[in-house]
Amino acid sequence: MTELQARPILALGGGPFAVQEWQVICGRYEIDTIPRAELTDRASVIKAIAAAVATRAAAGKPPYVALILFLGLSSFRPFNENVLGPLTKNGCRLICGGGTGYDFVDIDWLTSQGVLYCNTPTAFTVSTANGALMLILAVTRAASQSEMYVKAGKWRGDASLPAGVLPLGHDIEGMTLPKLDVFGCQVIYHSRRRVPESEENGARYVSMDELLAVSDVISVNCPLTPETRHLLGPAAFFKMKTGVFVVNTARGPIIDEDALVEALRSGKVSRVALDVFEREPIIHPGLLDPSLSHRVTFQPHMTGVTVQGCVKGELELLKSLEEFLEGGRPEYAVNLIDSSG
Repeated sequence: MTELQARPILALGGGPFAVQEWQVICGRYEIDTIPRAELTDRASVIKAIAAAVATRAAAGKPPYVALILFLGLSSFRPFNENVLGPLTKNGCRLICGGGTGYDFVDIDWLTSQGVLYCNTPTAFTVSTANGALMLILAVTRAASQSEMYVKAGKWRGDASLPAGVLPLGHDIEGMTLPKLDVFGCQVIYHSRRRVPESEENGARYVSMDELLAVSDVISVNCPLTPETRHLLGPAAFFKMKTGVFVVNTARGPIIDEDALVEALRSGKVSRVALDVFEREPIIHPGLLDPSLSHRVTFQPHMTGVTVQGCVKGELELLKSLEEFLEGGRPEYAVNLIDSSG
């Protein structure tokens, strides 16, 4: 065992999905685990990490070399110096976090501290795509609205309401969303870079303006960056068709929720399905307004979360940990560390 492999590891949450693989890792390395039940909010995470570091120091034991953030902790954001400082100041050089996105972590600060961050980039790819498909079907067919009426004892709705409020669905022929080709849809997309034609699977690359102008359904699937924050704002909604359907399974701040609420009120947006929110877990009060909420399908940032995805996510966390402890650069590291100095 190398000196690096002999250093202890701190884990937040344990491995509840890839159980056997996690047990093997725990038998191979020294790992301290803080149970998920003890992590109830950001303050408890800060307290738990600081206490774990202090306990080792008081006992004269070596400090942690790595931290594993198991799935479900991103809501305690941001993971910055206030949370991770006790670890990085004592020699932690790797953080592995569950999930594709890593906007909940201060990557720039970690890089400045010489700490690698690894995500789980492929674990939820299929489940998130299937989740987007689920939401596009739900929003175009007014599924959540129909369910709301049934639970309220109104069966198919209140006949006294305007026709536009009744849960009448729309067929999706001709609408646009990756994976909807099975329904005979025309699929278009926009990205910073066009994907190779061999990977387009019949989809057509268009400009952002054309996508906004011609789409009947707009699905947000891009990462959150400074450039994509409020990508769908007042100007973008103005360019959309009246009665458009919007789905967001990416990141909440990509949509300006003030502008979205206004677009719902004006009828520019017919219905919207949201798995993510601009200030989650806080939901914009306009979206909860009874005059609009029947046109909103809500999910608590779990559309892409499946058992299979969670198993794969934990395996990717452990893969990165082992690659690091074996002295290599983990395949899923998202930042570069200057080791010249």
